[in-house]
Amino acid sequence: KQHQEEQQHHQHQDHNPYNTPSMRLMQRLSKRNETLCFAGDSIDAQIYDALSNNLLRTQLLLLQNNINNQTNNHGQQQQLLVRITVDTRERTVDYVKEYGEGAEWIKGWMVMTAIKETSVTMEWRDGSSSTSRFRWYKTYGYPPWNFEFMSDCTIVSFNLGLHYDARGYGMPNKYYGRHTLSEDVRGAITFLVDFVAAKENRIAVWRSVLPQHFSTFDGHYEKGKEVNCSSNPLKLISSTRGPVIQNYNKAHEEAFSSFCDDGGNLLQNETSSSACGRREQYCTVNRTSVDYPTAYKFLSDNNFTRHMEQFRGGYDGKGSNMVTGKILRWNVADLFNVGQWHISDCSHYCYVPPLYEAAFERLLLLLDHHSETL
Repeated sequence: KQHQEEQQHHQHQDHNPYNTPSMRLMQRLSKRNETLCFAGDSIDAQIYDALSNNLLRTQLLLLQNNINNQTNNHGQQQQLLVRITVDTRERTVDYVKEYGEGAEWIKGWMVMTAIKETSVTMEWRDGSSSTSRFRWYKTYGYPPWNFEFMSDCTIVSFNLGLHYDARGYGMPNKYYGRHTLSEDVRGAITFLVDFVAAKENRIAVWRSVLPQHFSTFDGHYEKGKEVNCSSNPLKLISSTRGPVIQNYNKAHEEAFSSFCDDGGNLLQNETSSSACGRREQYCTVNRTSVDYPTAYKFLSDNNFTRHMEQFRGGYDGKGSNMVTGKILRWNVADLFNVGQWHISDCSHYCYVPPLYEAAFERLLLLLDHHSETL
């Protein structure tokens, strides 16, 4: 079902080598003045790099080919792309400067030291130009100290899973106080809902964990087998939202069920029993809860009072800190359920351009459908 939908979406696009999902995503960002922010571990760093590399491939293709006379399927002259400039830089992060005294402990190899940002400028034949931006925020485990640096993002794509014990009781984090994955996902959901509730035109996205293909009974990492990858696709776990792959994504569903509806907003012509599942959920959270690791709890525990001011009063003018917001579910685990595409560690993936383009096509479908329903 989802593959059919993606094919129909693609049929509406002009068939030329420059009209890729990555390029259309950049055009969307520039048109709406949006900044896309990937928050996640080294897998998200690969997704960020893949997007950059896809655009660089188009840049090289433009340099090598003259397409000034190309027409679309209707025989009409296109508004042709002349040049793409892809520029990547890093913005240093200083937690002590942001939070003040008491933030000195926020350090270590898993802590973000810089934000990677890529800006993409497209120049068109008619003399117009547009610029778009996307970033990667290093988010190994669940670091609420990163959230203040995302205030100027428009779209946040979040993910948690890989640095948790997939088979341990409660799936504890290997770092940061051994919170369970369920606790941290609830904290992340609370951040995302608060993020979209605080300002108009923001979008929250939750990405599924990409499957691991270790030579174990369930594909998850097991000490001593970290160099042996299986080429067998993983078994799909049935859920009300469609097929789920591996324990991390199953834990996501359980955490979402504690705050969110069942995803009743379906894409056009989609039924609740379809394999592609439901991809939008409305969630209601208490942004000042201290029952699990929220951003507010982090600020309170560390006495960062200046940042706690933003939680006073609520958004309704009545002092309530209960907020509701929509989270889009970017489910791409099934696309990556191919063991041969791993590098040797069985968790990370090789750079396969069509694979990542398929993933970005799904992201674009989510974003475009969200905008159409506003």
